[in-house]
Amino acid sequence: MNRPPINAKRVMIAATVLLLLASQLPAWLAVKLSYLPHAFIEFIATPATFLHGFSTSIRSTDKRYTKFSEELSLEEQLSLALQKLDEAKVYNDYLEQDIARLRNVSDNLALISALVDTEDISFVGAKVIGFNGNRKNPILTINIGSNDFVRDGLAVVWGADLVGKVVSTSVSTADVQLITAADTKLQVRITRPVIDPTVVPVPAYIQLSDDGRTFYTDEFPLDSPVQVGDLALLADESWQFRARGFIVGTVTEVGPHPDRPLLNQRVVIRPNRPLASVYGVIVLVPVE
Repeated sequence: MNRPPINAKRVMIAATVLLLLASQLPAWLAVKLSYLPHAFIEFIATPATFLHGFSTSIRSTDKRYTKFSEELSLEEQLSLALQKLDEAKVYNDYLEQDIARLRNVSDNLALISALVDTEDISFVGAKVIGFNGNRKNPILTINIGSNDFVRDGLAVVWGADLVGKVVSTSVSTADVQLITAADTKLQVRITRPVIDPTVVPVPAYIQLSDDGRTFYTDEFPLDSPVQVGDLALLADESWQFRARGFIVGTVTEVGPHPDRPLLNQRVVIRPNRPLASVYGVIVLVPVE
């Protein structure tokens, strides 16, 4: 029978012989020989050290994760972990709010698409390059003008929201008067914020409040179906035809009329964003 040249028994015998021989060596020689395994390991580990250093140098430096120190007590580490958890919750809430806003914009755009025929207009984007700062007559200046087929009376929007109307133009710029100008009165249709063919929009005339930031109407009786969250869509015949259907604002308050609480409601409507702070707008330019 052929036996394997190396087996456990032979390894044991060889190890025992080596130990006996090593015990007979001078001390200085035994110490020197003992460093041979260390030198061998260091030699074979050198490439691994280089690769580890290279990996560390190209690795992402993301430091969002909390690193605990042994110098901190258990209570301090727990407090730090709870603090980071609170920060993560705040950030998560912000993301959820952002998603809700984007969904709202998407729903509004879908509503506008269903209500407004836009085949014969061109959406011309413009950058806001100035604001006069006048509360009673707020004017935005945009960087397009008659060379871009912009003319007085055209409606200006931001997404699905109505911003204002062009009131003067030059070759390369135009002035836009915001709908929050003093004494503004608009005819609107108030409807649900989602497409529902069973809901009939309610017509109303609204006017700017004294605060210069909201609109109101006192026309509705107590049994009116208008409710908080409804949208006020432009229906004014004095405006460009294709602007009708864009959003003037959202109903934020529905309550008894201050002077006729048993007969009428007061409905307050607020634009969906501060119009004076928009940085870009769209002009509804008719297709010639």
